[in-house]
Amino acid sequence: MKTVTLKERHGKKYKDGYLVVEEADVFDMDPLNEGDLFILKNASAEALGLFYFGRQNRGIGYKVSDDLEVKLTQSYFTALMEQAHKERESLYRASHTNAFRIYNGEGDGLGGFTVDNYNGHLLIQWYSKGIYRYQQEVLTALKAVFNYETIYEKLRFDREVPTHLLTDKPAEFPLIIQENNLFYTIHFEEGPMTGIFLDQRDVRNKILALPLEEGTMLNLFAYSGGFSVAAAKNGMSTTSVDIAKRSLELIEQNFGLNELPLDDHFRYTLDVFDMFKYCSRKKLSYDLIVIDPPSFSRSKKRRFSVKSNYHELIEGAVPLVKANGYLLLSTNASDYSLNAFKKMIETTLKEQRRDFEFVEVMGLPKDFKTTNSYKASKYLKVVLIKFLD
Repeated sequence: MKTVTLKERHGKKYKDGYLVVEEADVFDMDPLNEGDLFILKNASAEALGLFYFGRQNRGIGYKVSDDLEVKLTQSYFTALMEQAHKERESLYRASHTNAFRIYNGEGDGLGGFTVDNYNGHLLIQWYSKGIYRYQQEVLTALKAVFNYETIYEKLRFDREVPTHLLTDKPAEFPLIIQENNLFYTIHFEEGPMTGIFLDQRDVRNKILALPLEEGTMLNLFAYSGGFSVAAAKNGMSTTSVDIAKRSLELIEQNFGLNELPLDDHFRYTLDVFDMFKYCSRKKLSYDLIVIDPPSFSRSKKRRFSVKSNYHELIEGAVPLVKANGYLLLSTNASDYSLNAFKKMIETTLKEQRRDFEFVEVMGLPKDFKTTNSYKASKYLKVVLIKFLD
C-alpha cells in the first residue's frame, strides 16, 4: 500500500479525525495517481487512516476509513447510499418539497462528490478526478438505492464544468421543482449552476415567515430570484439586482411559475455598488435587504472577496434599511468561520452608528449533512440582523 508521510507536528489534527490531507502538511509521498488509495502516516510512522488521492481546492486526498483494509468497491458505495437514503426519509415523504440533497460528501461518509435530487432527476457533482475514477461504482450504487427518472453529472474539477447524461432517456428542461410550496425552474445544461441553490432552502422559508407583509425587499446578487419569490409570496414588493442579464429571464420565469404578477417587482442588471449609488440618489429604502455574494468575483470595475470586501457591502446597505428593518447576510466561504463572520458584521455595524440586534443565525439544512471532523463542511453562514432605530 502506498503511503503519505506528514511533517513533524502535523499529525495531531489527522489523528483527531481531520478528513482532508492538506498538501502543506506533507513531508513525503509515494508516486500517486488520481484515485489511488494510500495510508497516511505521521512523522513517527504511525498509521492515521486510509485515504484516496484526489487533488482539489481543499487538498490532495479524502479520508476513507480508519480501517486500512477497506476497498472502494460497489458494495462500499451502496452502503453509503443506503445510509444516506435512510437519513432523509422525512424529505421523501414531504408533500411541500421535492428537491433536496441526497448525498453530501464527507458528511455522509466520503468527500469529493455530492448528489442532488430534483423531483426524481439526480445530479452528481464531482470535485476531483480522484473520486471520478469510481464513477461507475457510484452510479451503480445510486441506481440500486434511489428511485430516479434521469441521472446527470457535472465535472467540477474541469474548468468548463461539463454536464453529461448518464441514463438513456434525457430530461425535458426546464424541470419544475417544488420547495416549501413554491416553484422554481431548473436546468442542468446551462452552465455550472442549476437555477437554485438548494442549501438556502431554510433561508427562503425564513423570508416567507418574516412579519413584513406589504414591506419592501432588496435582493442583491439575486441570481434566479429565489429569495425574491419567497418575499413576494410573503406580500412584499421586491427589487432584484444581479450583474448577469440571464438573471432577469430566470427571475421572470420563477415569478410566473408562482403566479406572482411582476407589476410591483423590479429587476436591475447592475453592479451592486452601482445599485447603492442609484438607491441613494433616488432616496430608496427597504424593510429587508438580502446580501448573498459569491465568495470571489472579478469584473472590469473591481475585484471582490468575502474576507476582504464583505464589510463594504454592509456599509453600502445599512443607510438603505428602514427603521425596524432587517439585513440578511449570507456567505458560503468555507474558509471564513462563523465567529469571524459575526465579528466582522458587528464591527461594521457599530461603525454605522445604528442600534441593531442579532435575530438569528442559520446554516445548512439537514440534508446537507456535515461533520465535526471537517469544519469546512459547515460552509454556509447566514445572519439575520434587525435594526432598532
